[in-house]
Amino acid sequence: MPREELVKKIKVSDRMFMFQPCVGNNKYPGIISAALYALPKLGVEPVTNDEQTCCGGFLTFTNVAQPTSTMPAVARNLCLAEEQGLDVVAFCNGCHTFLTEFAHFMNERPPVKGVVNTILSMIGREYKGTADIYHIVEILYKLKDRIAERVERPLTGFRLATHYGCHYLNGFKKTAIDDAFMPTVLEEIIRACGGEVAEYGENRACCGTGLTQVILHKEELSLPHTKRKLESLNTAEADAVVVQCPYCLAQLDRMSQKLNSRKAGDFRTPAIHVIQLVGLALGVEPAKLGFEAHAIPFDRFLKKFEKTPKADRTHHEDTKTQSPKQEAEVAA
Repeated sequence: MPREELVKKIKVSDRMFMFQPCVGNNKYPGIISAALYALPKLGVEPVTNDEQTCCGGFLTFTNVAQPTSTMPAVARNLCLAEEQGLDVVAFCNGCHTFLTEFAHFMNERPPVKGVVNTILSMIGREYKGTADIYHIVEILYKLKDRIAERVERPLTGFRLATHYGCHYLNGFKKTAIDDAFMPTVLEEIIRACGGEVAEYGENRACCGTGLTQVILHKEELSLPHTKRKLESLNTAEADAVVVQCPYCLAQLDRMSQKLNSRKAGDFRTPAIHVIQLVGLALGVEPAKLGFEAHAIPFDRFLKKFEKTPKADRTHHEDTKTQSPKQEAEVAA
């Protein structure tokens, strides 16, 4: 269940800085594309910056670099939002965890912040700690009533399973708005889109992506774990599994393909990021959501979607359209 005291603190602004995830952009570009098209329909202008780099999380959790080495990179990225007076929205559990944890560490320890700013001064920047950092699932949950009001293509008849991911629920409990043992945020967003929640036994189990990092582990540790989750997912007979992290998406999607190719199972449930799902419900054209980049085809899902009726009401008059700049960013 959501922690309402934290939900009340979420500030949804007219303009917000989109922190683009490396895995998302490289493997599933439809995640950010979906945000650029869907968020304006909810009254939020997404802002991106070509100077943004990796959050540094991968280098840290694979022990390639110490946290103190990646902290200046985190601070520099947050400066890009601070300099525009914007709060940050992350689309990856790992990005959200590392940005939030490192920001908290710097903000609570002035000597550390001072050392980081000494480094940043070499490139003419200063980290102040003024930007709030949110996960996209938090923004969508805060706007769930607006989503329900503005749905153009309700997902009526769609059975949708969920997968939250370990890093968000268990990684930094100071700011995560949901209960790690009984999360319901994704389920409520699904219902706001008109869909039905499909339950399965392993829905809170790790997807196995942490075991896939080849620097640390071998495949034989990961695949059996993921296979058990996918077998459980099959029992739900879901049209798709909704995730909130591109790492989890890649694991469930690409390991399904790998297991299928090895004839180690039959796993055909596509994985979809929550912002892609919301985009569909808000009337964003499927071609703009990047489904062709997924290993498990969306053909059956989209064929069913084409048959769903449009919402029987006029789209909200305050809905914003995408700016020419955002159109150019998506096209690029």
